[in-house]
Amino acid sequence: MTPDRGEPVTMTNETAINVAGLLKGLVGATRSYELHLDRLPLGDGLSAEEIDGTVHLTRLRDGIIADVEIAGVASLECVRCLREYDQAFETSFSEEFRQSVDLRTGVEIPPEEDEDEETSLIDENHELDLAEVMRQEILIAFPMRPDCGPSCPGPDVTEVGEPIVKRNPFAALADMLDEETDETGAGR
Repeated sequence: MTPDRGEPVTMTNETAINVAGLLKGLVGATRSYELHLDRLPLGDGLSAEEIDGTVHLTRLRDGIIADVEIAGVASLECVRCLREYDQAFETSFSEEFRQSVDLRTGVEIPPEEDEDEETSLIDENHELDLAEVMRQEILIAFPMRPDCGPSCPGPDVTEVGEPIVKRNPFAALADMLDEETDETGAGR
């Protein structure tokens, strides 16, 4: 199976794709890939696992656009019970990758004036790496307040010391009223 025939190529545990052949093609040429990753580090000890998806690359005038659809699972901490649970995620995104080096001459291509510093680049080996873009998109796909679901047991309750007895906030007023009644000797 070659990407030139329109059949998807399987990428297993790889996020970098050599796009030299696609860069030699005409504007609008495409390549498709099936993506399978056992694990993708997300930072701070967090990682996504069992990632499956598709990558569709399209040749642009001065780069390539990657359309990516992925799904997987990550072990997150529930904000209610503080236990780890498996959170499924699914996301799709498009990212443009600009050439940093001319394919034929090897000369560095300077960025355009209106281009920001965060533009994804195709490296000097004519590879685009999806790892960082996927990492960011997966983190965005997670819920803001992760919880393990409706059957969450809630926080662990630990008793320390004696229970606190709450006093009625109006007890002081009642005491004052009782004192006033005793002083005047009159009832209400």
